[in-house]
Amino acid sequence: MDQTYNLNQLFSILLKRIKMIIFWGLVGIGVSAAITFFVITPKYSSQAQLVVTLPQTENTNVNDVNSNLQMINTYKDFIVSDLVLNQVENRLKSDYNMKMSPEEIKDSISIAQNQNSQMFSIISLSQNAKSAANIANTVANIFKENAKDVLNVDRITIISNAVVDTDPVSPNHKLFLIFGMLVGIGLGMVFAMIAELMDRTVKDSQFIVEELGFTILGTVPEVSEKDIANYIKKAKNLAATQLSTRKATTSENIVNENLVEEKNTKSTRRNRSRI
Repeated sequence: MDQTYNLNQLFSILLKRIKMIIFWGLVGIGVSAAITFFVITPKYSSQAQLVVTLPQTENTNVNDVNSNLQMINTYKDFIVSDLVLNQVENRLKSDYNMKMSPEEIKDSISIAQNQNSQMFSIISLSQNAKSAANIANTVANIFKENAKDVLNVDRITIISNAVVDTDPVSPNHKLFLIFGMLVGIGLGMVFAMIAELMDRTVKDSQFIVEELGFTILGTVPEVSEKDIANYIKKAKNLAATQLSTRKATTSENIVNENLVEEKNTKSTRRNRSRI
């Protein structure tokens, strides 16, 4: 049987099953935390910064500077060339006992440049913070050594060596936890709606009239356990009050009877004395 809900009904359903939604939200946070802290291997980044400058001569002009800026794209391609990467592979193996193929080195590095700047950075990404710094520094040094002979550029300066950064750049723990929470809440809302659709119990008079086609003759108000407990408490208090009243009335009657009997006794004694 098809059912349609308006926004108010949907809100009421979700509010009624808010505990289920919160539970699944916590489950989502727990699962995402387990994945990000124990499953995904963290990665570390390190970068070396270089600058390529032109010789300062009287004939240096804006065109020379622009040409030098355009050459940076050539430098980028040269850095990931086989000539440089093969030497980087050998240098890493001899100096740091790191075994990486040229393809692995190429995949682990990237070159970044600010717009209209002669400065660029060699960025390395690795599962080990120290290895990331070693790769970036080695690539920068090999590029500097070969650029003079191959590209006829000898004004390359490494202005900042790569340093070990122990803070991982991925995964982003906060982002993963938020994403897990949102997914969990979404699942909770879906399960709440499924539970509502599968619940065929009578919830209100509208269901009886519209869905079942019956006529309502009367309604019995729902009495909660709290109301029952309050009613029992009031009944006990009322019974105790009535019992106390009855005891007080009985005691008063007994006192009155004793007074009447005592009065009668005195009257009888007086009459006898007169006789």
